[in-house]
Amino acid sequence: MSEQVAYRTLQRDDYPTLTTLIQNAWHANEDCSDEQAHRIAEADLEYCLARTTTARVATIHDSVIGVILGRIDSRETRRGSYNKHHRHVGTLLFPLHFSKTGRKLVDRLKAEHEADRRMLEKAKREGAAYDAEIVLFIVDPAYRGQGIGGQLFDWMLGEFKAAGVKNYFLMTDTTSDFAFYDHQGMNLAQQGTLAYGAADDDEMNAQPDPGSSAAPAPQLAAENLDLDQHLRVLMYDDETDFSNEGVNPLGRG
Repeated sequence: MSEQVAYRTLQRDDYPTLTTLIQNAWHANEDCSDEQAHRIAEADLEYCLARTTTARVATIHDSVIGVILGRIDSRETRRGSYNKHHRHVGTLLFPLHFSKTGRKLVDRLKAEHEADRRMLEKAKREGAAYDAEIVLFIVDPAYRGQGIGGQLFDWMLGEFKAAGVKNYFLMTDTTSDFAFYDHQGMNLAQQGTLAYGAADDDEMNAQPDPGSSAAPAPQLAAENLDLDQHLRVLMYDDETDFSNEGVNPLGRG
């Protein structure tokens, strides 16, 4: 018999488990100590929490196995207010600056955030307007394929709809199960390459795809991406993707 999955609001006591999920998903293969990988994952989580206004977790026996964090714009979030989570990011990253490996980890995290910022700015220049974001969405690999991610995702869409959200977006990359968003009827709005300098290991540069600064990004299904040796960063939104037969995820019943 399958184990019973329960859903509830995120609690502070869940943070260590979320840090581990993030570390295993995005920082497990770093060329660094486990302590450094855990620290950068914790900073990654704090950066997400700094933007979060609504959150839900999936649990089994009260152990967190999945989470979704969202941001619904308000006067406070639009102001970009500096909060305790931002301060904690700085505290966590500071010790990493004292070693070459630590600096590489910090530079990589900054490059990822810069790539996200550039894609969002480009989308806005092309006329997009968003009033919500899916900040973090992750399910423990051991429990994928059981509909847990779908339950969390649908819950967040319900929160968006109740708040009158018209358009939302999310950031992901090619190390994640990004095809999930195609299956949800979302649109691949932007993409870019996160390139790490070959000449100097300490250089990390977030680069837009060639020619991406002019025309709007095509609505491509993720499975058609031309993947190479670089990590590719992706931005999805809820605009209608014609390859998904015109389904708008936020409009689902």
